[in-house]
Parts: sequence; structure tokens; C-alpha cells
Amino acid sequence: MFYLALSSRRQDFSLEDFNPESLTPRFMKWQEGTWLLDLRPVWPYWCHQAGVQASAGNNLETRDKLGSSQQETLQAFLRQVIARMCGDDVIAVMDASPWRALIALEVMRERGLSGFVSAQHPIGRNLVSEASWDIWFRMAEEVAVHWFATGRERFNLQVFRRQARQMAQAVIRLGIHKPAGLVVMPALAIRRRYGAALHDLWMWTIESNHEGFPWILWRNEEGIRVKRHLDMPLLEWEHIESVLREDVDRLCALLGKQGAGRVLSLEWRVVFLDFSSLSIPIRFRHPHDLPAESPHHRTALLQACYAFQDSIPAARDGAVDLGLYEKAIASWELIVTEKIHVPPTIRDLFGTLMEAGEDRLRQLENRLPVALNAYEVTSNWVPEDGYRVYGGEEVQPGFQNSLKAIGRKRPLFVYPRPRACVQPANQSRAWSFCERIMDKWWRSGNASVMQRDYYMMQDQDHRAVWVFKDGAGKWYVHGMYN
Repeated sequence: MFYLALSSRRQDFSLEDFNPESLTPRFMKWQEGTWLLDLRPVWPYWCHQAGVQASAGNNLETRDKLGSSQQETLQAFLRQVIARMCGDDVIAVMDASPWRALIALEVMRERGLSGFVSAQHPIGRNLVSEASWDIWFRMAEEVAVHWFATGRERFNLQVFRRQARQMAQAVIRLGIHKPAGLVVMPALAIRRRYGAALHDLWMWTIESNHEGFPWILWRNEEGIRVKRHLDMPLLEWEHIESVLREDVDRLCALLGKQGAGRVLSLEWRVVFLDFSSLSIPIRFRHPHDLPAESPHHRTALLQACYAFQDSIPAARDGAVDLGLYEKAIASWELIVTEKIHVPPTIRDLFGTLMEAGEDRLRQLENRLPVALNAYEVTSNWVPEDGYRVYGGEEVQPGFQNSLKAIGRKRPLFVYPRPRACVQPANQSRAWSFCERIMDKWWRSGNASVMQRDYYMMQDQDHRAVWVFKDGAGKWYVHGMYN
């Protein structure tokens, strides 16, 4: 549910009534009075504000998996947010596909409906299935106009309109009154008869795929930026950091004047002494309150350091013959490329839901070079298969107690695969038997090694480790207690 199509029954609906940047930095003006928002960059942020634990990590498909009660909580929260910002006349549809969100929005507008609808709700699914061919071809024409504006390869607007008329005449002859009545038609058949563009539209209709969608990002203002011409060229990060900190502080002053809220990404454009240039993206996994960390700006500088270490060595590889000094940085420009501004009218909705521990966790993730993942216990007796990345699904109540009992004596850190080790020399040193299990017979080729006896013991460095002995008498280290 990463896309939100939003409009109003009022004809004069504009940016003065609703600023899409209040919800996400990525949005486009679909047509006058209609906005299409991409919520992917801020999905965990809004889940957090709603008190919903979204799946961690970078996999969007996994992050979108929420239990039914979590979906209801998130939808109710977003309904309040949108109503506060836009009023009661708003029409909003959230879907995993921008095309289907627009179709459902048009159905609501045609029927005179208002409010917030999710495609995962039965009402949302019915809106798409009840769309008429008139709506479908009207929205296809709007997509075609955007394709033409974005310069889609091998796209001819007049040819598309001719093929669309042919398809419209064909469905009338066949007596098919709605696109839902033609879902059995394979997309390749549409391509053979009516061309690649209508094939893509049909793919979006029958699947969640939206590849090739004509996004035209709306830029409401020129990015907030600061420039720096260095007094002397700089090579090493330790010399760059202090100067860059000053420029981040200058950015904060500009952000404060414009009330620009939280930052998701910066662009650091550096110019080398040989006049070549490089654009270095600096990204935050969660919306970052840049002014709140003034004057040290630890989070921003850590992400800048990671980006610098990833980008600069490759840019300097070709400078061996000229000398490394030619690739020293002579000047740069720092630009705010993505930000959100949450208006005061909805901040009171966050009040009791923002737990300090959760905020600290997101601040920590913003400072790390990799994403954090949350894990949960699964109903699997083999330890290496007993955990999985948290996907948001609700655990069945009948399993909760047994899963907790299984995991209570197991260590926090479990190796993906057991590591062979020599037999411990001193078995009297803080030994404790934990459990006996059997490996999966279809995975273990030798029946004699299926049995595992697990122990907790201290190694020579006085660390509490989790070891086991298999049926053949071999020893393995499988985890470590914190």
C-alpha cells in the first residue's frame, strides 16, 4: 500500500489547501486538483506514528506485510491525518499500484463519494472491479499524456489513441461492460492487437506490476542549498568533516526559516581540482530532524562519511598518472533533495504514540551504514530455522506460549549454520544442559548425526556460548549469549 491518489470534491482544491510534502517528498500532480503520492520513502515513519510495527529492512514487499489489525490501525490513523489536512471533502485511495489507485479514485469521484479507502479493504477492491470502460479509457488517455510528456521511447500519442479506439470498439462488440470482465485476457494478446502501451496498461490492471508508470516528480520550490569554495583543496575525510559540519549548520538555518521539517536525503556535489565533478547522495532511512542535532550533526556526518568512502575512491582511480592531488576537492554544493514538513495541525495525533525507545532505534538506524532488521521466533524446532525477519504477520495465539518457551533458553545470537569446534577440554566450567533435539531427517543424510545435545558453557575468554554434540560425537558452536 505505497501509493496514495488524492483529490477533493471541491473544484478549487490546490496546494493552498493541501501540501503533499506533508506526507511524502515524492509526489506528482496527476491533473488539476489530483495528486499522486509515493509513500515508500516514509512508509516506516507513518507506521511508527500510527503505533504500528512495520517490517524492518529494505525489502519493500516484506515491509508492506501487516496483520489485519495493524492495517486497520494504520488506515484509521491516515484517515485522521488526511481529514485534518484536507477537510471532509477529500477523496483518497491507497493501493500498491498507482494505476489502480487512480482508477478507484475516479470511481469514487463519479459516484460522489468522499473519504479514505484502502485497496486491501473489500470496499477498495470493489471500487476497482466496478470501474467502467469509460473510466478505464479516460484514465488511459491521462497516462498517455504523461507518457508523451516524459518522452516514452517509441511512443506515438496519435497511434495510441487510434489503438485505444479500436480496443473500445472491440469490447463493445464482445458485450463486455467492465474491465473486470476481461481479466482472463492475457496481456500478450493485448500487445499483439493494440500495441505495447495498452499492453502495459492492461498489465497494471490485472497485476500489481506498475513498471513504466510515467512519474513526473513535482518540485514545489528550488532545493534548499549552500555552496562552499574551499580556501585550499582537501583530500582526507578528517579535514573535510569540520568544514562540512559548518555547511550542514548553514542548511539548518535555511530549513528553520522555511519550516521545512525533516530531511530524507541530501545531494553533495563536489568539484575536484581538475574541474571534474561528482554527485554523492546522502540518504537517511527515516526522516531526520537536522536542526535538532546542531551543532555536532553526528547523524548527517556519519552518512556523509559512508557515502564519501563509497564514492570517492572510485572517482580517484583514474588519477594515478596525474597524481592524487588532482582529485582533491576544491568546492562543493550541499542540497536538500527530499524532505517532509508535518504541519502543526496533525502533530497532536502523534502525542502518546511516539515512544522514546522506538525513536532512539530509528535514530540509531539513521547513523548506521546498513539497515536494522527485526527478527521473530517461528514454529520450528531446529534453531537455525527458528527465526525469521519480522514480516508484520500476526502470530496465532495458540503458538505464542510455546514459541516463547522454546526461545527463552536459546541465545540471542545464533549462527546461520553451526561451526565445527574441538571437544571442550574442561567440561566442568559453568556447564549447563539446555535441550535435546533431532535434526530434520530429509536434510541430514546421515541418521547417526541427527541427534543434538545442546549445552551452555563458558569458553576460554569467559564468554557464554551455545554448543552441541551430535550423534557421532562431534562438537559444534551454534550461538553466543549476550
